[in-house]
Amino acid sequence: MNNLYPIVTALCVGGAVALAAWLTRRRAWPQRLGLGLAAAVIVTLVFTAARPEVERFAFERSDAYAWSVMRARLVAQDPVLLDVFALDPSIEAELSRGLLSVLRESRIGMDDPAILPAASKAAAAVYRAKVLPVAQRGSDEAVAAWGDRTAATLQAFRTVSDEACADYAMTGFNRTPPNLRVDAALSTRQRAMIAAYRSSDPGNKLPSAEELGAAYGQARTLAKPPFEEADMAAFRDLKDQPKARQCDLMLRLFGAIDRLPLKQKAAIYRTIMANG
Repeated sequence: MNNLYPIVTALCVGGAVALAAWLTRRRAWPQRLGLGLAAAVIVTLVFTAARPEVERFAFERSDAYAWSVMRARLVAQDPVLLDVFALDPSIEAELSRGLLSVLRESRIGMDDPAILPAASKAAAAVYRAKVLPVAQRGSDEAVAAWGDRTAATLQAFRTVSDEACADYAMTGFNRTPPNLRVDAALSTRQRAMIAAYRSSDPGNKLPSAEELGAAYGQARTLAKPPFEEADMAAFRDLKDQPKARQCDLMLRLFGAIDRLPLKQKAAIYRTIMANG
């Protein structure tokens, strides 16, 4: 529609000018020229004024058109999505269904701020279903590189607010209005996810409970400042902690994991991927 509408407008303008020329064929050339220009201006103004309503009509009734609009906006905000879509055609198909379902059922407009959390939730569901099960089998290096971006991403959210940092740490959803630092951090982490997906090998297994426990135990000793008993108690009811406390604890945890040897680090991040 975005590409077709100007063509239709131009054709209608040309038709209006031709019709004006035929109807005024017995008049003097100055009159014919003036009436032709008037017809062109009137038709252009009518089509320009009507375009928002025509596009809204098409958006509400055509899934193909609605997705073309949404896709263009999403890719403009995050060009890495093109690489995500290239991994598997079903990823884009699932995301399209999920986001269009949100729009159709709730009647949220693309420009409504309420679309942000809804879109984030729909996108997260697609990642859990289509991307993470493959990426969790990536190489140790690729999985660790993805996990290593977590602390930097949380720091980016913290520049917005402790609430934004805690919200992302606890849910994995981005409900923050567009922010250059946050968007850059998320894109970098997404590229690392793509690298893990591409390096996937069925032989890369999830760690055992014993291996995972040992890795977390080692991470606890590397935290800066070290985790105390009060910190460990706070982790046990983390969802009930103040937002600033949630953000601080998660930053310290991922900072500690980043200091682990590669195998232990990858073991923890594989499990995080597996748990969505």
